[in-house]
Amino acid sequence: MKSFSIILFCIVSLVATLGLAYALYPHAILSDEQLINSKTPQDMEAFDQVINLGEDFGELTIIDLMGNYLDNPPAPVSSSQASPPKRQFGGC
Repeated sequence: MKSFSIILFCIVSLVATLGLAYALYPHAILSDEQLINSKTPQDMEAFDQVINLGEDFGELTIIDLMGNYLDNPPAPVSSSQASPPKRQFGGC
């Protein structure tokens, strides 16, 4: 009897999972237009979204962030360098 209930639970769980996936799939797919737009490269000027980086850096646009990264690429880490100080963001 116990093995029957285990098998029944597995079957019901599988059916419920597949039913939920079937019901939510139409909300997860992209339209053809969205799919084409996602594969098309965008101009740099299209990324004018402002991102808040907190009190240390303030608000910057993606263009500013990319420009800063291109002008100041991260230095390669060597084994002889001391590790940078750890900084804790929020919490305890």
